[in-house]
Amino acid sequence: MRDQILQNTRRVLVFVIALAALALGQARACAQVDATLPAHTTVVVWADHPMQAEAWTALFEAMRAAVSEDKIMGLDENPQFVRGDAIRPGLMIGDSIVVYLHGDCRLEPLPRRTAYSVPLGWVRRENGQIAPYIHVDCTRIGQVIGPQAQGLDENHRSLMMAGAMARVVVHEWIHIARQSAEHGRAGITKAQFGEADLLGETETRGARR
Repeated sequence: MRDQILQNTRRVLVFVIALAALALGQARACAQVDATLPAHTTVVVWADHPMQAEAWTALFEAMRAAVSEDKIMGLDENPQFVRGDAIRPGLMIGDSIVVYLHGDCRLEPLPRRTAYSVPLGWVRRENGQIAPYIHVDCTRIGQVIGPQAQGLDENHRSLMMAGAMARVVVHEWIHIARQSAEHGRAGITKAQFGEADLLGETETRGARR
């Protein structure tokens, strides 16, 4: 009887040890899988004024292109873009950046005018950290590149505006990712954007075809 009890006890112990080993192995496997999965950033964009579906598509494509083309250290090369007015309960997001588009984001042709030194986009510090909120002044961007929109149809103007907004967003995103207010001497990290910086060679060539 005693021998039987000992055998049963050994069997239970072996079974428990086997389960523990299996669980440990699964945990290690999950940890290895999780370590290989990139932590994608969700960029949620809100607009003061309604935007057409085509304008949203153009903006998201332009932002994705700006991130991938520049390959800036610290930025997610495959972010998820979400319209703020399309968010539904249950949406799973990880790291997030919130973008606010102020003013009218439709680009209208304008006569050439003198550029004023006002910010096209900005971020703010909260408790010593650069907060993950980006503000973009669509009206001001339109004033800067409006002269280049003369003679263009609505589709080309939408693409031009999307590219300009995307560059401003990425510029401010860099400040957030690096937690630094410093600027570069050239390119998308420079302190001030002019007409050429907002348009970029791709949009300029594409819009003029």
